[in-house]
This record gives sequence, structure tokens and C-alpha cells, in this order.
Amino acid sequence: MWPVILITAGVLFLLDNLKVLNVDWTQLWRLWPVLLVLVGLEILLGRRSLLGSLIVVILTMVIVGGLVLLLVASPSLLGAPEPAGVQRISEPLDGVEKADLQINFAAGQLDVRPLVESLSLIEGELNLATEHKPAWAIERSDHRASMTLRYPSGIRLGTWVRTDRWDLRLSPKAGLDLNVDVGAGGATIDLTGLDIRSLEVKSGVGQSTVTFPAQGRFAADLNGGVGATVLEIPAGMAARLVVDRGIGTVNVSERYRKDGNTYVTDDWETNSNRLDVKVEVGVGMMTVKEP
Repeated sequence: MWPVILITAGVLFLLDNLKVLNVDWTQLWRLWPVLLVLVGLEILLGRRSLLGSLIVVILTMVIVGGLVLLLVASPSLLGAPEPAGVQRISEPLDGVEKADLQINFAAGQLDVRPLVESLSLIEGELNLATEHKPAWAIERSDHRASMTLRYPSGIRLGTWVRTDRWDLRLSPKAGLDLNVDVGAGGATIDLTGLDIRSLEVKSGVGQSTVTFPAQGRFAADLNGGVGATVLEIPAGMAARLVVDRGIGTVNVSERYRKDGNTYVTDDWETNSNRLDVKVEVGVGMMTVKEP
């Protein structure tokens, strides 16, 4: 059963990359009950005999193939649900010079970008797919702030079906330690103009795009699960990428030279603006390019 599912996931990623099929990965997770059906078939028939295993493979191909054909024929089948409500976040800067932000995002679309002409430390608009609201917390001490946005632990079922849309904007006037954990869906993280001190991004299923600032010196730790990870690094930023690759693929621009599992720009030793990145590629593709 599982090889058929992996092959199907690969076909969907390929069709999505070739623009043949516009796959909304955040909505695709609403089909998770199909997995229960397939697991049930595997337990009921697949473990009894060779004939039972063959029947399970055929039924799995029919069910999964039918769903793929249905999505191709009717891409609007999994339309996004109407938002259950909007939660807004706004915190004044109030002299904060250093801040850390932890984001735990379940499923949907997450957008992070810089604030423009604002006296706020953070502003956010959270379009929620259910009445269950994430918890927002901030602690201030002297000129520092610690911020957390996450769903309470213990909520498991909603993680697979919730498809929120979060739009978060951060101040370029405070140094930021940013930690982002995305379960399923897409993430667009635009750090242009922000004062980033450290960055950690962990993505589960879907595509994540990270646009780095053109200035600064900091380290980043990126973990891509199943899907595509795109890193946009400005040409004026020297970069070194240490890649731990599973069964995924890595594509980098021509300005990087390869040394084993390390990719580095020629100006790494001389440029005052440097980005040191550790990347773990699971099942999918990582692309490094200039914005």
C-alpha cells in the first residue's frame, strides 16, 4: 500500500511543478480519512495471503488513482472552507531592541513579511478555519520581548483538517530570532529588510519559500519534509549551505561551488554579509536562487 501512496504523491508533485495540476496541498489533507480505509484494507486482507496482498494493491491503485483523476477533472472539488473568524495581533515596539518569535502553524498558508512605516513590533491577521483560536503570548523585559503564537498542545485531529491563513508582519527596527514550524501547507517568509539574528524553519508537507535579507551575518537552520523548499538569497549576500539530503534533490544557482555536501559562494571569506545555512532535505526538492 505505502509504495503506491508514495508513487502517487510523487506524481502529484510532478504535475504540480509542471503546472498541469494546481494542487492545493492545504486542502488535500482533508482527504486523510482515505488513509484509514487503505490501512483497514491492509490489515483485513493484505496480511493473510499473497492473493490478499494483490487485492489490496489493486484496490489501493483504484482508490488513489480515482482520487487523482477526480482532482484533475474537478480541481475545485476541494475548495477552501469559509473562514470561521479573524483574529488580529498588534503589539507596540515600545523600545524593544531584541525579540524572539516562535510560530507553530498547523495547516494552511503562512505569510511572514516586514512592516513598513509602522511603530509596531508585530502586526498580524489570522483567518481561522475553525472556532478554535491559537494562543498568543508576549513577555517583555527591559528592551527584549519573547513572543509565541501556537495552538495549545493536545489538539491533534484539527491539525489534519484545519486550513488557516496567517499574515504576520514584523518590525525591521528590532533584532529577531525567528523560529517557524509549519505542519502542512505553504509558507512564504520574506525577511527583506529585517534584522535577523537567527532563523529556524521546519516544514512538513507543502512548499516553503524563504527570501533572505541582503545584509547581515547570521545562521539559519532549515528542515524540509515532503515538498519543495525555495531559498532566495540576494547576490550581495555570501552564503554557505551544508546540505543533509535524504531522497530529495538539490538545485543551486551557478554562483555556488560544490564541495561534497557543502555549497559555498566565492566571496564567502571576504564579504561582510554572510549567511551560514544548514539544510535537511527529506522527500522533495530544494532550490537556491537569487530573488
